[in-house]
Amino acid sequence: MSVKTRDFACAAVLLSTVYATAASAQSTSTPYGENWQVQVAPYLWGSAIDGQFGIANRTADVDASFGNILDHLHFAAMGRADARLGRLVALGDVLYVDVRGQRATPGPLFSSVNPQQKLFIGTPEAGYRLLEAQDTSLDVVGGLRLWHLNSEMEFRAGVLPAVDLDASRTWVDAIVGLRARKDLPHGWWASGYGDVGRGGSDLTYQIAGTAGVDLHKNYALLLGYRYLSVDYDTTQFRMDAAMRGPVFGLAFKF
Repeated sequence: MSVKTRDFACAAVLLSTVYATAASAQSTSTPYGENWQVQVAPYLWGSAIDGQFGIANRTADVDASFGNILDHLHFAAMGRADARLGRLVALGDVLYVDVRGQRATPGPLFSSVNPQQKLFIGTPEAGYRLLEAQDTSLDVVGGLRLWHLNSEMEFRAGVLPAVDLDASRTWVDAIVGLRARKDLPHGWWASGYGDVGRGGSDLTYQIAGTAGVDLHKNYALLLGYRYLSVDYDTTQFRMDAAMRGPVFGLAFKF
């Protein structure tokens, strides 16, 4: 099996698991007859990335626009799901990207560097609806953010001879956050989300804003902006980076 085929299969299984979990929740009802309300949304995050990646004692500074990343993108899969039963809420988000050769600088000791990154982020959360008015809601949530990064760096000869490095790390952060939503006229709505946490990383935080319009009782179009930061630093591996950019998606409601 080729690398691209294996990556595709891995991401497809991850997304299918999230969607299947949400779909099964939709068909489950409580003894009181109240059903889960479920929304599943595949999306595209047009993310730029900047920060520092390192293996052993070698680091590279990455500053790549979405256009640069898109030129070097081998595969990506993204999706989220959320479910609600009364005041109980559950959220899930998965993201997988395989990017090779994005813009990076190695410092003065090498002529250039060719980084290759395979990144998976999975974020399961659960929470409670603190406020539910006629057109406004506020949820408090908490959960985990699972990271897996496989990093390869080809440092080309400069002052020092060429060297190829590769390593992978998996770590988990505990996070807490808030989510708010406001219904607007003509089927429009707006929502905001923010979280912060730490664990394997020294700090991670995320801010996202989304606007949407209901095209049908079962479909909605999403448009937003997302910023995600992480500072993970060990003696042999480093990812101190921020990802940011617009989000486009289509939501399916059950």
